[in-house]
Amino acid sequence: MKNSFLVLLTVLAINKALAQDHLINSFVEDTTIFTVNDPVTFGETPVEDISINAAATLKYTYNNRIGLGVDATFFNINSDAVNVTQGTGWSASLETRGDFRDDFDLIYSIGIFNHNFSVNENITNDQIDMRVIGAEVKFLMAWKIAQSDFFSIEAGPALQLNGELKIDKEERYENSFTGGLNPIVLKDFQETSPININGIIGFSGGARNYRVTAHYHYSFIDSLAGTNLAGDNIDGNFSFISVGARLYF
Repeated sequence: MKNSFLVLLTVLAINKALAQDHLINSFVEDTTIFTVNDPVTFGETPVEDISINAAATLKYTYNNRIGLGVDATFFNINSDAVNVTQGTGWSASLETRGDFRDDFDLIYSIGIFNHNFSVNENITNDQIDMRVIGAEVKFLMAWKIAQSDFFSIEAGPALQLNGELKIDKEERYENSFTGGLNPIVLKDFQETSPININGIIGFSGGARNYRVTAHYHYSFIDSLAGTNLAGDNIDGNFSFISVGARLYF
């Protein structure tokens, strides 16, 4: 079911890129030609058959590039309920990038991720390794510094879809406690909001067909859905840094 959903998202991303290309290409050239064939008189001398062509051209060059991206991710959960140790994971994405006017690129991207992190076990203080797997659909506007492809500042929203938090050694730790003075059973800490709206800001640089990127992702929606032993809701927001490369074709 999850694989089918990811395939559907990929198809939607490609269709959106093609629709965007068709829309922008419709504005590629708008030319108006004025022709004057009426007699024109200079002083007392009539001059006929003068044609005046005035061309007003509005040009937008939109060159869609399809690319593949790979990132290292550094994931965290911003929460007062539990201390999270940042871990290193990965993400892979399919992306389209195109020129929009002179100063901006538009970026559509769909990717899958595997974020890693750890929490402390209350009694033994063991580091319990955990992870979250999901997909992120991004729409970014990239401001090209000095109208150059070499460097751009990028920002925009993203839709993140994720499953519950997974425990690497679930049989051993699922009934363990974390959360310090307000204990949380780890199997309750696993519950998450499956849909998040992220804000992304960062930059990329390189050549037209190859770029390195660095972005910060922050979830605006409370990402945790479990409760502690006292029955209080656990609050927390996902955030992560992604650093990687893009290869465009």
